[in-house]
Amino acid sequence: MLIRSQNKEVLTNLNALAGIEIAEGPVKTVITSYITGCSYLLGEYSNKQKAAKVLDMLQKAHAEYEMLRGMSTGMGGIMVTYNTKMIVNELEKEIQEKTIFQMPEDSEVEIND
Repeated sequence: MLIRSQNKEVLTNLNALAGIEIAEGPVKTVITSYITGCSYLLGEYSNKQKAAKVLDMLQKAHAEYEMLRGMSTGMGGIMVTYNTKMIVNELEKEIQEKTIFQMPEDSEVEIND
């Protein structure tokens, strides 16, 4: 699964990352990714709660992506009929949609109090 930075200038592979971190600064809270000694800014948020919510969204998107990938792989051995072909096509579309997680803008993140 790929992550596209908030400013759309960084595209990174989640599976290749050493980690993703929330760092609070004096003005903004940022989310950065780490790959073998390099760090990449993925997004800036107005507070730590919003940044944590984005990590929750990323975690959920990754779990859904992996589940869909597993389902489509598991369907490879079943007899292909018109209905199963439609199901596989739908799974492939969903996987393509979930392949890239776009880091949301600060204004797009709602936190529950």
